[in-house]
Formats: sequence, structure tokens, C-alpha cells
Amino acid sequence: MGLKSSIVTVVGKDSPADKVLQRLRSEKVDIKNVIINPEMKTNFAVVILTEDGERTILVYHGLRDYREVKLKKTLEAKWFFLAPLGENADEIIDDLVSVAARQGARIAWNPGAHQIKNGVSHYRNLLRNVEVLFVNKEEAIKLIDYPVRPQEEEVLKKLNQLGAKIVVMTNGKEGAKVFDGKRFYHIGIYDVAKRVDATGAGDSFATGFVSRLVILPIGSEITKEIITEGLKYGVINSAAVVSKMGAQAGLMTRGQMEAAVAEASGLMVDIWE
Repeated sequence: MGLKSSIVTVVGKDSPADKVLQRLRSEKVDIKNVIINPEMKTNFAVVILTEDGERTILVYHGLRDYREVKLKKTLEAKWFFLAPLGENADEIIDDLVSVAARQGARIAWNPGAHQIKNGVSHYRNLLRNVEVLFVNKEEAIKLIDYPVRPQEEEVLKKLNQLGAKIVVMTNGKEGAKVFDGKRFYHIGIYDVAKRVDATGAGDSFATGFVSRLVILPIGSEITKEIITEGLKYGVINSAAVVSKMGAQAGLMTRGQMEAAVAEASGLMVDIWE
């Protein structure tokens, strides 16, 4: 999307790490914040695909202690995207909140299985500082730990009340819903190409949505028009990714995205209060 980006992570000193770093360099992602630990093995995953593009992912986690990940106090960014983390990640999460607050940066959060299991009570401080929260429907219900299965709007409102300013909830082929504290939004999937591989569908939706927000000037209001465009960016980016093999091959450039949005005149977003 033409954004200037960097990644904070830990890799081993092995062949998978070499491939990861090579790919990041080729995509012009800054890697000065990557920590290399010769004593660990780099995370990797094996993806098992079905004929209709659905997948099962088997993951090996080499990093067992996220206390190895240290955020530099001088780290500067307009936005931070907090991806799914494993166990023992509380310290880096607290550091991120402090660094972002110090410079007025915004945080987008996509919680992982460990964070979902811990529940919202464990992350109250983080949620109060989250601009955009990304969850799928099942994750959202587990995160708030409701005793009965609630309505989607109720889940969105609850997560917003806990602090997340914009809550984005995906629901597979039903599309995605958003609540910004005042309005609800819904967009269906953008199904224009054959589904080849669903790997990365959620991640590409989230990056598409956030990219529309990131290009705003610092401190700008995130209006309903921006959220509407963000949803279109998300579903179009996701559709492009699932039409290719792998989680990255279909990712769109900013020029491609703007052209695709202009062509997708039938892609509608419903808004209500």
C-alpha cells in the first residue's frame, strides 16, 4: 500500500529466518527492529489446503518468552499493529501502550488465541488505548465470555464500551460488521474471483482496512466515510489474496486498490444507528 513500515519481532539464526528477512527486504519493510536469537528456532507453519480453498494451519512456535522482545523507547510511528502473540506477552503489550501514548500514536489490535483465552478483563488497559480492534465472531464472543450467545450488535457494543474505539468483527462469508461508538456498518464479501486459498483472508482484510486509516494525517478524525472506504479496502484486499496461493501473493498496491475501489461500484456498505 506504499506505507513506510517496520516490524518488531524475534527470529532465530537459521534458514527460515533468512527467508523471512529476505522477503521483508524485498517488500521494503524496515528490519532494524528485528531481534536475532541464535538459541531459538524461527517460527514456521505448515498449511493443509482442501479443494475448495479452506485450510488448516499447523504452527511451530520457536519463541516461548516474549520478554525477549524489547520495544525501543525511541520507536516512532503513526500507528502500531499488534498481531497475535503467544504466552508471556504482557510486558511487550504494556510497553507498546506506553510508547504509543507518549507519541500520540494509534493502536490496531488483532488478538491471538492466547489473548482470547485470557479474556477482556486481562487487557482492560490495552483496550482503553486501542483505536481499532479486529476479531472474528467466535473470537469476539469468547473474548467477552458471555454465558449465552449474544446478538452481534450486543458484542460490538460491549467491546466498544470496554475501550476499543472502533470494533471490526468478521464473520466468514457473511462479511464484516463495524461499530464506531455511534453507528453500525456492514459489508458483504467481495467475491469476484475463484477462491484458491483462504490463508491470510483475515489478515489481508485487517491490513486493507487499517491502511485506509493510516494514510490520514496525524490526529485526523476517523469519519464514517473513512470507515466505509476502509471496509471496501478490506474486502477487496482479502478477495485478491484468497484468489492466489499463499497469504501474500495477492496483496494489493495502493494504486491497484484505488482502481479496484473505483471499479467496484456495486460494493455497498450499510450504515445504521
